[in-house]
Formats: sequence, C-alpha cells, structure tokens
Amino acid sequence: MTAKEECEVLLDTLLSASEKLLKKNGEFYPIGAVLSNDNNVTFTALHSNNEFPDSQSVINDLICAHKQLAQNNEIKVSGISWNGAVDLEGKTTDAIIVSLEHKDDYSVIVGLPYKSSLFNKIKFGELFAQNGNKDIF
Repeated sequence: MTAKEECEVLLDTLLSASEKLLKKNGEFYPIGAVLSNDNNVTFTALHSNNEFPDSQSVINDLICAHKQLAQNNEIKVSGISWNGAVDLEGKTTDAIIVSLEHKDDYSVIVGLPYKSSLFNKIKFGELFAQNGNKDIF
C-alpha cells in the first residue's frame, strides 16, 4: 500500500470512532491511533491526573506519545482526531479534524464539517483535506 492508502486506513478508524463519540456525547476529547509496522491499528491510551484535561494538552500528549513510538521505529502512521472549528465559505462551522502523518514523508489534515441540531442529531458535510504538519516523523 502507498503512504496515502495507509493513512486512509487510520483515517477511517479515527473518523468512525470520533463520529460515534460525537453522536453519543455531543462532543469528544481528542483521540489518537497508530498503524504499526505490522499493519495493526491501535488506539493510543493516555493517563492523566486531571479528570477534565484541556483538549490542547491532550493533543500535545498524543503528539509526544506518537513521537516516541516513531523514534522507536514501532509505527509507520500516526493519527490524531479532535473536535474543532473551521472556516468554510466565510462561516465558522464545527468539524472533526484528523491529522495524519506517515513515516514516508506524507502528511495530511482532513476535516469533516458537521452541524448539531435538537436531540444531538448530527448532519455531516463533505470531507476536505489540506497539507499536514511534520510533528511526528
């Protein structure tokens, strides 16, 4: 598989989990997952003394954990998903944001806009992508 295809495996996993959490709770804390060198997907577990950590702190901790796995040559893809906001057509809208990075110099940020209505009904928009950051590899 190509680097893009391997990132898409992790994208599907993270989007599915994020959508489920969003539908159940109306929001979610950032989550992370990795694709190991033997093609196993594993969610990243973090332990914090803070019951309600700041989302950016969770993202930073996930980045650190994934960097360590990358330095140990244990993973080939890192993925982090969070609940954010994006500007689309001049309007700010909520979105699931997924940052994906592959060891073979491929990085992308994917967004899935959504709108919440009464009783936590979620309507999703169209996926969009842009070049990502080089935070892990």
